Amino acid sequence: MVKIICGLGNHPTEYQHTRHNLGYDIVDRLGKKMVSARPGRSVWFEYITATVGGQDIYLIKPLTFVNRSGIAVAEAMRMFGAAPSELFVITDDFNLPLGTLRIRLRGSAGGHHGLESIIAELGAKDFPRLRAGIGPLPEDPSAREQRVIDFVLSRFRPEEEEIVKHMISRATEAMELVIADRLDAAIRVANSANPTPGD
Repeated sequence: MVKIICGLGNHPTEYQHTRHNLGYDIVDRLGKKMVSARPGRSVWFEYITATVGGQDIYLIKPLTFVNRSGIAVAEAMRMFGAAPSELFVITDDFNLPLGTLRIRLRGSAGGHHGLESIIAELGAKDFPRLRAGIGPLPEDPSAREQRVIDFVLSRFRPEEEEIVKHMISRATEAMELVIADRLDAAIRVANSANPTPGD
């Protein structure tokens, strides 16, 4: 059963609700739906504790920048006594179209620096993750690395907001199933998510 759910994002106020903070936004929505959620804070992360089926579940948001997320995750796992298999990470992914969700049980970082940091700190790739699509990356003659940075730190356009709202709702539904130890059902909900809000 999952013990720690980590949403990736950048903590400073100026990054709120940017594409790169989608993990934060999903964890925030999930936290609002948890009964008797109790807030807490450590040096490296903010968290909410909720008791589900007699077991504590921790929803965490690293206070490091995304690229150093592994520091916060490793500390949370030590603090809460969790194994990699009990960790679930939620992150944005510009390789997926906006509104698309994918759950994977293990794998590489796929170019996401936050996942790279977590894998490096834990020395393990065998933890599930939910990837929320923010793509595609716009075509631009500028250098790709700068193009990626500019894109992931941008805010969603007004015409994208309804898709994002729908995606967060579907992601939250999937994570509620994960918490209920219904991973197969969560995968079906997430991986069948349609970018069209009316699906």
